[in-house]
Amino acid sequence: MTCLKKVAPAILLVLCMFVCVNEIMADEFKLIPSLTVRGEYNDNIFYSADDTEDDFITTISAGLELIERTERLDLNLLALLSPFFYADYNDLDDIDQNYMGRVSYKINPSFGVNADALYDVSNRRDRDVETTGIVVSNDKRKRGAAGIGFDYTITEKSAMALSFDYLKDKYDSTNIDRQDLEDYRALLGFTHKLSQFERPTIGRLNFGFERYQFEGQDIQTSDTYNYFGTVGAQHWFSETVNLLIDFGARYTDADFLTLQLVPPFGIVEDNNKGWGGTGQAILEIQGELTRGSIRIAYGVLPASGRGTTVQRSDVVLNLRTKLSERSVIAIATGFYNNKADGDEFSLRELDENTFFIRPTLRWEIFDKFTLDAGYMFNYVDDRVANDDVRRNLVYLQVAYGLPLFE
Repeated sequence: MTCLKKVAPAILLVLCMFVCVNEIMADEFKLIPSLTVRGEYNDNIFYSADDTEDDFITTISAGLELIERTERLDLNLLALLSPFFYADYNDLDDIDQNYMGRVSYKINPSFGVNADALYDVSNRRDRDVETTGIVVSNDKRKRGAAGIGFDYTITEKSAMALSFDYLKDKYDSTNIDRQDLEDYRALLGFTHKLSQFERPTIGRLNFGFERYQFEGQDIQTSDTYNYFGTVGAQHWFSETVNLLIDFGARYTDADFLTLQLVPPFGIVEDNNKGWGGTGQAILEIQGELTRGSIRIAYGVLPASGRGTTVQRSDVVLNLRTKLSERSVIAIATGFYNNKADGDEFSLRELDENTFFIRPTLRWEIFDKFTLDAGYMFNYVDDRVANDDVRRNLVYLQVAYGLPLFE
């Protein structure tokens, strides 16, 4: 966490400097205060397979967002506080917090730099279910992240990008599964326009390194190195439809603590190395009325809140379409499989299938005033524990955001 505390303030300071220097000559400058009130009914607040408990939850979110764009600069700062209140289980009441900064700057037509920083405090069991398929406890998680990236246009057809990212998850819990996570990533990518195709097509080549460390009660329980390389392409079938495919190989080297069941008994260090595949396919639609994507992906990733790295497969669909000038209907649905053998990345064995579906309807009642209604269904099949969990959630939300200085 010491590294993050040093890096994140420096990045945020750079963001603030950009604001001060470019404010006068900004092409677009917005300061947007917002207020959101959300009421929801949850029929399984503890994600329990048996003896389910339901409750009504009210969340009030107050936020402030700053947006500034010039010919070279794209800056976004956000602060959001979201206290939530349970009707019956008042001991679960808490405050989610989110602070985020992101900036990209074009130094010259060929060279650009971008940076981001985040600090997030979350308390809800379903905080990650739509992005990882993982359901965790109500333990408070403090997440800090920072990253920096560079992009360079080599020729009219070729470009490269380099990025470094760091993430730290810290849990307020002594549970063995709620281990702190440190996540280091580096990615080097190359793209090249392929002129032999009738439609625009870009070839892709990526090399990456990832390291996932889990630590509980000042003891490092697992340390996984993941190296990968992929080759792929992005092809535009039309102005509104494109397909991106990356596929390749990865090599994983994992050190972890395990139980020795023969004399001398106790906790010993173990190691597991192995090759595997990795990749993704993303189909995007960017029409005037309809926008969306479907993603299929497979790779090695950390399971925050579960204390182990996993092999994750997922299929996720996001689709939204305008019904009128003031109303939008959307659907998000996905399937995840998170799997880890007990001697693969850590002592922890995990094999879960997670499915979710979330249809929503948004209506802009007045200018800057929106009404959202939605339903979400989750299904989790835990193959290790041999049980399954179902949860239904219905919500109604009103939000107001007023851009200033437009």
